[in-house]
Amino acid sequence: MPKVIVPTKKVLFTEEILQDPYPAYARLHEEGPLHYLDVDGQWALWSIVSHAECSVAAKDPRLSAKRSQQMILSLPLSRQSEFSELARMLGLWLIFMDPPEHTRLRKLLNKGFSPAAVEGLRPQVEAIVDRMLKPLQPGSEIELMREFANPMPVRIILEMLGIPQELRDTFVDWSRAIAVFRGSPDRTVEQARAAQDALIALTDFFQKTVAERRRHKGSDLISLLIDIEEEGEVLTEEELYAQCIALLFAGHETTRNLIGNGMYTLLRHPQETAELREKPEMIRTAVEEILRYESPVQFTARVLKEDVEICGQHIPKKWSVLCMLGAANRDPKRFRDPDQLDLKRLNNQHLAFSAGPHACIGGQLARLEGQVALLNLVQRFPEMKLTGPRPEWAPTFGFRGLKRLPVIM
Repeated sequence: MPKVIVPTKKVLFTEEILQDPYPAYARLHEEGPLHYLDVDGQWALWSIVSHAECSVAAKDPRLSAKRSQQMILSLPLSRQSEFSELARMLGLWLIFMDPPEHTRLRKLLNKGFSPAAVEGLRPQVEAIVDRMLKPLQPGSEIELMREFANPMPVRIILEMLGIPQELRDTFVDWSRAIAVFRGSPDRTVEQARAAQDALIALTDFFQKTVAERRRHKGSDLISLLIDIEEEGEVLTEEELYAQCIALLFAGHETTRNLIGNGMYTLLRHPQETAELREKPEMIRTAVEEILRYESPVQFTARVLKEDVEICGQHIPKKWSVLCMLGAANRDPKRFRDPDQLDLKRLNNQHLAFSAGPHACIGGQLARLEGQVALLNLVQRFPEMKLTGPRPEWAPTFGFRGLKRLPVIM
């Protein structure tokens, strides 16, 4: 058996890095494609920063997406049993499955997220954005995350699921609790408790909602999933609840970050934003560049099913590996001038939605929402500017997004 050479641990997960990880990513790129990162001084894991190697890892069947159980390993050993239900419930999500279960569920859910189905939502998305922006006055001072970036994507996913908009704030709170737990490499008991409580509450909600929807079907996504199940495909009741929760979470969390990160980036690059305002046909490449430049998801994890050699390093079975998507998207070997924002960048094969079989199923919907929201904001409010102190980033390393974004419209 090859000898495992364990190098010195490198520190990455710090408050300074949380605010701006990109200088650290640049240093890691200079040093090599694979690094051994310290996590809270207690343990460490291997992390891939190379775009090419992250792409390969995302498609490697020897690397498992079944990592929900690993998420509670950073908790004190004496407390881990309290959160077995948390790990089990997350394990029902599509993104935490391997084939053949993943293949089967992905096939079912693809019917609700086909390119035609998503493009058909454009008028709906445009109407929601229009209603939300209409009351905002040029020159007024607002907190853009609270007033727009947070509620907008959850409104859309609630409409898709056929859920009353009055529950929006509750769902945002539950989503954030799950995001804080999932996005922290050094998870705490308090974060685990909040995430588990949120998942139990969401499961209870969808159990009642699915029962009601069976009696009164509509054209919403939940009804579509029920129809698929009744056509003979195998979708268990628990899987149905879990996918509804996962869609709600993913439909809110990553898109809120895309919109917030996008506006923050555009406001810091007024010349590029002015060109986008004058040439709205640039919006598709602009959103792709924003996804690359300020990736809403900074890393994703895999667990090794067997001993694997990655970037020349032998890594034993059951170890976790982080694919650092945010770093891969600034890889100078893949992108020319990676730290330069170029809203017209072509052949932009970023990994913001990962790659391979586990590429984000809602990626096209997030793109659509980002295109509509960002173009409307820059066109309707040409004088918008940042105000107040430097915006603060939310304390989740895995999900990069702003806590607050104060602006003058």
